Amino acid sequence: MMLKIDAAFLPPTADTRLDVAVVIDVLRMTTTATQLFSRGLDRLAVVASVDGARKLAAENSSLLLGERGGLPLPGFDFGNSPLEHADSGLHGRTAVISTTNGSRAVEAAAAARHVLLGAVVNARSAARRALSLAQDRVTLICSGTDGLVSFEDVLGAGLICERLLAERPAAELTDAARICLQVLRAPDSSISLARHADTLKELGFADDLDFAAAADSLEAVAERTEQGGNWFRVAA
Repeated sequence: MMLKIDAAFLPPTADTRLDVAVVIDVLRMTTTATQLFSRGLDRLAVVASVDGARKLAAENSSLLLGERGGLPLPGFDFGNSPLEHADSGLHGRTAVISTTNGSRAVEAAAAARHVLLGAVVNARSAARRALSLAQDRVTLICSGTDGLVSFEDVLGAGLICERLLAERPAAELTDAARICLQVLRAPDSSISLARHADTLKELGFADDLDFAAAADSLEAVAERTEQGGNWFRVAA
């Protein structure tokens, strides 16, 4: 059966049945998750609600990470910057993260057979893992920003799509996937063009943009451990 590569510019309804879903929140949740696992984190739970994240973190003695509107949440151990963890003792730890957009997108993909967290920083690794799991379709899910399409997520989906095609040239692309590729290949296309990039600069997170834009700089791929669950681990 020929593999189909699809894309969704915003998260689907929660009961949408998918084969392999790659959730993309370039600025910044899936980038941060990739960095956490690259730094030795054992497990990460992605939870949409702040109260739900607090409860799960307390039950599991986990680190608590998150943001709303780009800013760290009061009482949380960390915000949502991938640069916060350079010196953190993460090996063997568990963490719970709740963010404005990415965590909601992960919960929207709950009905998929497999869920991966993809970004620009792990595009090649995410593509290879998705192909190893897929029966017939890989769907690249853009998280968006406050319910609107995000340029950076579409660009990230385009990069993962390109990596998928490098491994599986005969794959069939939907029009949505083709649009993502065109965004990627447009002249001077970069994360810095995104509206949310300007927001992060204004909030003092300009360095996060450079980190998030480094293609294939990390190899870790977070994979959901059970269908419908919250917990992710590094893909085997």
